Amino acid sequence: MMPSELAPSPDPLPLPEGYDRHDPTTAELREAMTALAGERDWTRLTWAGFLESLVALGRTDIPLSRLVEGHVDALRILAEASVPARPDQLYAVWASRSHATGVTAQWQRDGLVLSGTLRFASGAGLVDRALVPVWLSEDRHLLLDVAVEDWPVDTSTWRTAAMAVSRSHTITLDGASVPSSACVGEECFYLGRPGFFLGGVGVAAVWAGGAARLTDLAVESCRAAPPSAARDQRLGDIRTELATAQAVILAASRKTPPYDGGSPRVLATEVRAAVAGAVRRLVAHARDLAGPAGLAYDLDLTRGIDDLDLYVRQQNPVSDAGYLGGLPG
Repeated sequence: MMPSELAPSPDPLPLPEGYDRHDPTTAELREAMTALAGERDWTRLTWAGFLESLVALGRTDIPLSRLVEGHVDALRILAEASVPARPDQLYAVWASRSHATGVTAQWQRDGLVLSGTLRFASGAGLVDRALVPVWLSEDRHLLLDVAVEDWPVDTSTWRTAAMAVSRSHTITLDGASVPSSACVGEECFYLGRPGFFLGGVGVAAVWAGGAARLTDLAVESCRAAPPSAARDQRLGDIRTELATAQAVILAASRKTPPYDGGSPRVLATEVRAAVAGAVRRLVAHARDLAGPAGLAYDLDLTRGIDDLDLYVRQQNPVSDAGYLGGLPG
């Protein structure tokens, strides 16, 4: 990859030998997740080390990084609640309320009864356990640590090849029983904890790493091409956007300790908006660089473009810009 004088990207993490990036089996995915999760003691990293490691993770593989980031996020949430993670288990965090979906909960004598729909449940049918916020009312929720191997997975709703490896499927529950021992923290712990907004900075670090991965692929695609001023300009634009995304993460990593001073929400929103904007522009430049031949014939490049484009769209630029613009001057 083209090095950046402003903010160089860390090297990617090692993948298991022979890992199939585009069509891995469940066993291959679990092996790769376990290997990458084992590369760091993620709950003990410094803030700066944590963000740098997430960038390295994103540079390793885009959809796989989405899965491992969810596992790492779960470990750090459990540590924040002083609750031990189950050993030798792969975790996810399933908290999306896309299009007014989500899981409601009602107390019964020996636990909770869950109903509702989980969308974007990354790792569905793959991971062992998930942290799931469930809603007792519009403004009251509990966080559960639950075994999910037997939860029903609907794979038919995912209609794109983009991020297909992340297995972000839909789960619908209708009266599922969960014991009260599954609760993590007190009521409203998940959204009220100090680390909630800073978890969004971690996702942005993975996006920046994904931008480095796409840059690697773009540079490789041009290695044997004849000289071209237009190609050089597009590569220069890609390099600039990557440096921008990486520099924002580097600046965020210096806001230590992460919970003291300032507003975690403002920090997270600024970082996510800035990184996502740079990544979107980088994706557009990479798509132009690839052209019809690259998009049609270069599987690694076209999948990298589509995967990162979809992944970064979980950031809402209109909402984030409105929030930042409405802050007092």
